[in-house]
Amino acid sequence: MSVVVSFLGWYFLYIILSAFARDFMARPAIGNINIAMLLGILQFVSTFFLAWRYTRYARRMLDPLSQQLREEAERQRAELDSIEQIMAERRRIETWTPERAGPAARGARHRRSYGETR
Repeated sequence: MSVVVSFLGWYFLYIILSAFARDFMARPAIGNINIAMLLGILQFVSTFFLAWRYTRYARRMLDPLSQQLREEAERQRAELDSIEQIMAERRRIETWTPERAGPAARGARHRRSYGETR
């Protein structure tokens, strides 16, 4: 958090100096490069540095956490799919009737009821 605050402070300082301290910003710093140009280039450098640091932090700290969350979510999804399959099979078994079984099953039931064997 303090890095973000300091970066925003540095950015707004550059904007304020550009708007209200034009004489200061127009002073030459190195040869024909004035203070405004030098600070502007440093804005780019600090932006890229901040992006690089965040990327490093994200790879080291956030990516492993997100991988753990993905794995946990996949495990839970697989568990739910398994439960859904079991419940669908249970509903199929509970609602089974001989009329739904087809002619072969009805005939087999009829033959067995009269003591016939296959």
